[in-house]
Amino acid sequence: MNSALLYVRVSSKEQEKEGYSLDAQEKLGNDYALRNNLKIVKRWKVSESAWGEDRESFSEMLEYAKKHDDTKHIIFDVTDRMTRNDMDKIKIYTLIKYHDKKIHFSRSNKTIDKSSGSEDEFMLDIEVAVAKKMSNDISRKTSMGMLEKAEQGLYPSWAPLGYKNNLVSHLIEINEATAPYVKRAFTLMASGSNSLRMIAETLYNEGLRGKKGNRVGLSAVDNILKNPVYYGAFRWRDKLYQGSHTPLITKELFDKAQDVLSGNARPSIRQNGFVFHNLVTCGACGCKVIAERHKHKYVYYHCTFSKGRHEKGHYIRESKFSDMFKGPIKDVTLKADIVEWLKEGLRDSNKNASQLQENRLNSLKNNYDKANNRLSKLFDMKIDGEINEDIFTAKENEYKGQLIELKAQMDNAKAVNPNFYEDGCKTLELSNRLYSLYVKANNEDRAKIASVVASNYALIDVTLYPTYRKPFSFFTKRASRSNWLPREDSNL
Repeated sequence: MNSALLYVRVSSKEQEKEGYSLDAQEKLGNDYALRNNLKIVKRWKVSESAWGEDRESFSEMLEYAKKHDDTKHIIFDVTDRMTRNDMDKIKIYTLIKYHDKKIHFSRSNKTIDKSSGSEDEFMLDIEVAVAKKMSNDISRKTSMGMLEKAEQGLYPSWAPLGYKNNLVSHLIEINEATAPYVKRAFTLMASGSNSLRMIAETLYNEGLRGKKGNRVGLSAVDNILKNPVYYGAFRWRDKLYQGSHTPLITKELFDKAQDVLSGNARPSIRQNGFVFHNLVTCGACGCKVIAERHKHKYVYYHCTFSKGRHEKGHYIRESKFSDMFKGPIKDVTLKADIVEWLKEGLRDSNKNASQLQENRLNSLKNNYDKANNRLSKLFDMKIDGEINEDIFTAKENEYKGQLIELKAQMDNAKAVNPNFYEDGCKTLELSNRLYSLYVKANNEDRAKIASVVASNYALIDVTLYPTYRKPFSFFTKRASRSNWLPREDSNL
């Protein structure tokens, strides 16, 4: 028996077509080989596009055929299962003419080798051309269909992490198994305390795995964090569309993450195990306060002096530096009676929250309807020839951008925390225990508490002046920078 190779292929969109499945093609190939006294010594069952620039399995089959002179026969199902492009057709002709291979088509019982006449080659050229035309038509129709879906607000591609495709409704819906990881990634980035690498590490430790069970790469995390699909919009062909799917996060959280990614809010990352790294800036010159180790044992914090040395540039031992945060922490630690008074105010405020939310939603909806009406009139003006294409495109993008932004604001307004009062009470109770928690904590936990309370601390002489985060900025009069920045006549 003569040795033969069997190559069967489907593209992902054709796998379910009756008669063209991999198993059906393989059965026809096996039957053909038996009838023609051929022994299949190696086979390829692949799902790959015949238009791909890198047809890995096809290239592997070609190289195998070239290296094995004793294997003269290659079996395909039909012409378009072999190739739909001219480049691969030339590669097949090279096998035939320079490596003495014979090509078989099991479904049509046709063959072609170097002894075949010009008519056989001509017919093969026609069949490849027809397959190429069909492929182009399918691609064009698919592209038009996907664009139409996008115009309707339907996500036109394979669902990103956190979502899944509904094959019945052709929509994307939340994947409860992976959506929490996406939310977690945005929260970590928006906090300003994590790099992409740290986020990837955290997600892996919490259970997220890639397709091969490995850690999700940094570029994948970066792509997730930059994808507007998660707040309810999506980008298709460089154009932003308002989606009809359920958002995973708010536009506000998305924007906070973008600020950190773009460098407008730099992540505060511990370096070389120095827990208070990037928490403090020098009040005299604005440079960072960094740490360094002396004699392989003692850690000191000091200004970088990047703008030149100055007076009051103290070197402070880490133990003392850690204690210097006690004052700012104590300033936002509320007494028990104040906590109860604020809880009462929170309770009264919560009673009005529903009405305020309803008023805001009504206002946003009115603005949304106005923008939508403007867009509708714009299309009428275009149909009536009252506006040129450039102005139409510019105004269309403007109004659609407004609609997307208003839709995001409405989603945010609807997402008012139903546990507003309970969570507020927990925050107040925490503020009552902050100082005692800080005093009892180790340095690493102290740094975490300090970063939660304030976004930055200015070191002036040997005192720290915080820029408090909300809600702690409401608990003290020292929150304003104007209260601690040195005046020109100061001795500092």
